[in-house]
Formats: sequence, C-alpha cells, structure tokens
Amino acid sequence: MAVRFGFCLPIFANPGMAFFRTPCFQRLEWAPIARAAREAERLGYDSLFVADHMFLGRDGAMLEGWTTLAALAGLTRRMLLAPIHLCNGFRHPPLVARMAATLDVISGGRFLLFYDSGWREAEFCAYGFPWDADVNLRLERMIEGLEIILNMFTQERTTYHGKHYQVEDALCAPKPVQQPHPPVWLGEAKDELMLSAVARYAQCWNSMPASLPALEAKLAALRRACEQHGRDYATLEKSLETQVLLCESDKQIARVLKRIQRLKKKIDVGSDQDILEFLRATNPHLEDYDTREKLSEEFVIGTPEQVRRRFQAYLDLGFTHFMLWFMDFPSRAGLRLFAREVMPALRSRPA
Repeated sequence: MAVRFGFCLPIFANPGMAFFRTPCFQRLEWAPIARAAREAERLGYDSLFVADHMFLGRDGAMLEGWTTLAALAGLTRRMLLAPIHLCNGFRHPPLVARMAATLDVISGGRFLLFYDSGWREAEFCAYGFPWDADVNLRLERMIEGLEIILNMFTQERTTYHGKHYQVEDALCAPKPVQQPHPPVWLGEAKDELMLSAVARYAQCWNSMPASLPALEAKLAALRRACEQHGRDYATLEKSLETQVLLCESDKQIARVLKRIQRLKKKIDVGSDQDILEFLRATNPHLEDYDTREKLSEEFVIGTPEQVRRRFQAYLDLGFTHFMLWFMDFPSRAGLRLFAREVMPALRSRPA
C-alpha cells in the first residue's frame, strides 16, 4: 500500500496539555485553521482529519466536526476528508448515511467513514444523548448503525430491524461517488467486539498514539481477530494517529516544550482527567506524560533524522497511513519541515 500522510486539523485549543493534541494552540480561531488546511494541501499531505466531540480543551470551545468537514470540502481539491472516531451516539445512523453520501458527492469522492461508538460520558450526559455505561452495548449500537449506513450506501432502499435501530424503506440518493462505498475505518484493539467489527467491515484499522511495544501488541490482537473471521490481514490498511514535535535542532524542541510548560501553568484548562485516563487505557505501557523522554515513548519528538527513523519503525510494523497532530500549531513550521524533510524520504522507501 502507498504511504500516506494526513494532517489532523486542530478545531479546539488545549494549551499546556502536552499529552493531548494542541498544546500550543491558545485560543480557538478559524483563520489559522483554514490557512493550515490550504497549506497542507499545497505541501502534499494526503488527508485531513477533524475530531468529533461536543467539547474539548480550553473552555470547551470546539468547532462542530461535520460542519467543518463540509467547509473543508470547499477549501480543498485533492485531500481525503475524514472525522476522527465519528460518534455513532451523536447522530442517527440513517442521517449519517445521507450526510456521508452528500459529502462524498460534493467533495468528488474524498470522504473516509471513520466510525466509533463514543466513550466520553460527560459529553453524552451534557447534551442528552442516551448513554450506555456498558461498552459492549455501545459497540452493538455502533455495529448496527454501521450496517444501516453500508446498506443505505449500496441498496436502492433499506429496511433494517435490529436490536437498537429500526429503518423502513429508507432511501439514500444520490449514492456516494466511491463505489461500492467510502472506505470504512475503525479503531483500537482493546475490545473483542470492536476487533470483530474491524475484521468484518473495515478497510482500515487505526491506532491512537502508543509506544512501539503497545503497537506490536495491538497488531497481534488484530491479526488474531482477522484469523478468527477469515479475513486476510494483509488486505487491511493500518493507520496510526500520533503527535509530532519536529524541529531543526534539540534546542528548538526544548524551547517548544518549555513554552508548553509555561502555558500549562498560565492557563486554566479545566479538567481533562477523563481524557488522560482514556489515553492511558489505550496504551498501558505509558506511565506519565511529564518529561520529554516519556512523551517520546508514545509520540514522535525529534529532529528530521530522528523523526524519519521513528516513522520507518512504524512502516516496518505495517502502518502506511499516518494521522499527524503537530504540537507546535498554530505555527506551521513543523507542518512544513515534515513535508520537506520527512515525507519524501519515507515515500521513497518500501512500506
């Protein structure tokens, strides 16, 4: 599979939180986000990703993901467009099918359906979405929702009688440009029901940030699930979401990390304890996020040569699509340096 690089577009600001995606972005503003999206396309990035949450980071301020994807379809011409863990519990699945088909049409066939069951209880409760504490129930709902969406993509009309959802003679027209449907992405490997869904439905499996040992363990679980369901493991694309701090020198890296520490002391970012617990659950090998050494176990921090070596290790594990959060954003220095010094070298090497 071709090696592809995606830019995770910050649609929330989380200053000072080195462990969660946007530690230098002090206040949510659309202008730097739009500029970064356009530049990422000019620089040759392959895909754009936006998070799907109701609130995150500083003051909870966050752009709504679906609306942002529609805007990005008009701002760009070439890059693939995807939500990150599109939450089944936030939108009725037949409506998602209509929205996804529409976005695929207006973007010229550039949509990726990255689907998930949702995990952050505070969001469900705050907005009145039904919450199931049992993860298996949430996954059951997600699987039924995904089956409805795929049926609506591929059938003239869809009738579906499930445990959680009922659909009668539902129409989805126009159909997506991509046939038989936009690629399905599913993520993580800690729940057997999710692994089963990946083997049965997904074209791509995604991992959240993790250390190399944790990634090896996840891939082993994924391989076992594929074997159990008769799925050829090699036909499943592997994607890795991670944070990147890339600078020309170690001194520059140290300056960025010091800035993050200053922001952490200066700005009240509220409670992100549930996020921290969730991230640790996806990578039990990581104990804390307080030092560069610990951050480097899970994320990619270094000079161009150091970063190239780390990504080559990911390629050696079988990952070919990378979802990148640049920790220095809203600066675009890391975005540019990665495109200039890292992407060409990795694309020239066999995956």
